[in-house]
Parts: sequence; C-alpha cells; structure tokens
Amino acid sequence: MTTVTPPTAADLAQTPGADPERPSSYYQPGEHHAPQNEIHRLRQQVAASWNKELRVLREFGLTESSDVLEVGSGPGYITERLLQEVPQGTLTCLELNEDLIEHARGHLTPARPDQLRLVQGSVLDSGLPDDSFDLVHARLVLQHVPGTPDVLAEAHRMLRPGGRLAVIDVDDALWGLLHPQPDLPEFDEVVRLRIELQAGRGGNRLIGRELGGLMRDAGFTDIKVEAVAISSEEVGMDVLAPQLDIRSRTHAMVSVNPAAERPCEIVADAMDEFVARPDASMMLVFFMFSGTKPGGDAR
Repeated sequence: MTTVTPPTAADLAQTPGADPERPSSYYQPGEHHAPQNEIHRLRQQVAASWNKELRVLREFGLTESSDVLEVGSGPGYITERLLQEVPQGTLTCLELNEDLIEHARGHLTPARPDQLRLVQGSVLDSGLPDDSFDLVHARLVLQHVPGTPDVLAEAHRMLRPGGRLAVIDVDDALWGLLHPQPDLPEFDEVVRLRIELQAGRGGNRLIGRELGGLMRDAGFTDIKVEAVAISSEEVGMDVLAPQLDIRSRTHAMVSVNPAAERPCEIVADAMDEFVARPDASMMLVFFMFSGTKPGGDAR
C-alpha cells in the first residue's frame, strides 16, 4: 500500500493536463469543485498535526521573539497557531492564492497591530528585503512550487545570518498506513496518477527524499530532519478522515484524465467503507527539515 514506483520522465511528458507554466501545482482560484471541503481538510490537517509540529519547530529555533516568514500561508490555520507562539515577534505571511489569503484576512486576529503582515504574491518574486527573518517556515508548499532551488535561494536571502529554514513536506512513497490494509491495487494506481498530475503541473509529491540535498546545495548548514507521524488512535478517525476524501481530491485529476475516473471511483468507495469500519485506524507521515543560514546567530 505504501510503496509507489515514481513515474518516469516519459510518463510525465504524457500526463494529461500538464501545464509547466503554472505558478503552483496547487488549486488555482475557482479550480476546486468543492472549496469548502478543501478548507475543512486543511483545518483538520492542522488540528491533527500541530502539537507535534510545534514541538519540532521549537527545537528548530522558533521562540517568542522570532520574526517569522510563513511561505504559502494558505487559509491561515497554521498562521493562527504561529501568532500565539511569537507574542514578542512578528509574522509575515506570503500566499499566492488570492482566495486563500482573503480567507485568512477574515480569520486572523493578531494580538498587536504590528504583529501580522499578509502579502499576496509568489515566493519567487515577493519583494521582501534581505536578512529580515529569524525563521522561514514552509509547510506543504515546496511540493507545489516549480523551481524548488530558487525558492530555497530566496529563503536563504531573506533569513538573517544564523536564521533557520523549517520545511514540512511529504513523500508519497511513504505517505502513511491504513489498518486493516485494504486489498486494493487501485489505491497505488491513484497515488501514482496523483504524483504524475502534480509533476505535470510543476509540483513534486516525492520532494521529501530530495529536500536535504537541495537545502545543502542552497547553502544551508546544520541540516536536521524529523519524521512526524499522526495516528487516528491519537487524534481520532474523524480528524484524519478528510485526508481520505478521494472524491474531492481527485476531481481535478479526473477532469483532465478521464482514464483516472474508474480507479478513483473504486478507491473512493473503498475509503468510505474503510472509514466506517469500527476497527479502522490510519497514520499519516510528514517530514520536517531545518537548516541554518551561516554567518551569525538569529535574534
């Protein structure tokens, strides 16, 4: 269930709907057919993983007085948590998607007028100044952004000497576990199709295996990695179940690749049955990386 063979270059070249000019492989404004479902999924994802992510972020250098840049801040659910952690610092949020940043504007209430700044735009052309932040935080973002080395170079530029980059992301070959494991070969097919579609849009759902080397090549030192596992036994199946909402998450894939409809339908039905089982349990796995910009100590 968890072993996925990465697509080849030939596979990606033939991916229906491929658009290498997209600024992000994530949904564009108006593209998701049920945006309220996606917002709910993101909210529940944060509820499931934040406590563990926060523990690691503190180890990576997050303090009460940190000046933080959150890259790809989305609807503001992580932003809301980060605001509570920097009562003496500041938080700048950079988000490409206009719909998501507008959602965040209505959702967030900073403790101080100068504590929060929301910036709509690309990390590759943000206009933010050099040497401005103690921590750059990118959660489930780099898998979506074409040109990962350029993003890491920008993070390096914007960090103060001694500042740290914290990246949370995935590798779909090690996405998680289901128990009891369904006998469902179509599941691996759907995962593979998702990898191919995202790659065709400039993204990379196998980014986890590459991040350490990419950060080193961008000039970061003291690179650390932690695996964060979230289990339904800890947080409840109702919190993790939205991550198995196959119908909402594969609609875009089916719309550009009709051949994906049947396996997606089979997997969606199977996931509905799985979530309804009283003995069902699941686990999701994220990877958290950090690296330091050499040259001094962050404030």
